[in-house]
Amino acid sequence: MAQRAAWVPDEEVSECPLCTQQFSRAKRKHHCRACGRVVCGSCSGSKLFLSSYGKEERVCDSCFDLLQHDKGRPVNEQFVEQKQIEASLKADLREKQQQEEWFRSFLAQVAAANGNAHARAVEELPQLIANGQRRWRETCQQLQKDGEELEQLQEKGNQLELQGRARASSLQELQRTVQHMQKDLKEGPALQSQCDELQRSTILLQQELSGLQQRRAALEDLQERSEGSRSFVGSFVSMSTNGSSRMEQCQRSCQVM
Repeated sequence: MAQRAAWVPDEEVSECPLCTQQFSRAKRKHHCRACGRVVCGSCSGSKLFLSSYGKEERVCDSCFDLLQHDKGRPVNEQFVEQKQIEASLKADLREKQQQEEWFRSFLAQVAAANGNAHARAVEELPQLIANGQRRWRETCQQLQKDGEELEQLQEKGNQLELQGRARASSLQELQRTVQHMQKDLKEGPALQSQCDELQRSTILLQQELSGLQQRRAALEDLQERSEGSRSFVGSFVSMSTNGSSRMEQCQRSCQVM
């Protein structure tokens, strides 16, 4: 929430800065919630929504015009405060002009009562005019400086707004990441159970593979033994056949004799 404007103490103000009318029991003092200045009820009859209060609040006519027509006002009210300073300087300038006019009228009245005083007033009048012109130039320069600072603040406000949007986007991305992580944490026990089941299946398959390898080795050993037995039987049969042939030759020789 934006910071609320500081209120000007009631005892420091005796007249409304907008209409310059004196405060009295009939003309009560009111505080503008946007700039904090003390104004009369006639100059603060409007209300606007202020982010610092979160609802509609009483504002002076000057703030109402600024906030009502400024569609691109920043979130913080520092920008509005600078505009209020500019408006306050213009009001002070009008007040100085009114004081100058009153002083001229006073000099005219004095001149009517005393010729010498009139002569002195006429002599001092150019100096007073020069001082007024000098103050006018200083006020214009100050207004120009305030305008430049106002533009800088507006640019900074735009940059802060862009940074705020970028941070909001990053925050949303982090929130989505956190949601995915929370979902993964919820699914963690099921995944762990599946992993344990796969490990048990792997162990059983390894045991079956080891048994098959042992059976294969036993069959290969049995095959080797079987081939050795066949070789021995062949040799035995060959020897028996040769012995029978020799006996037949002996019998034939004995018959001839």
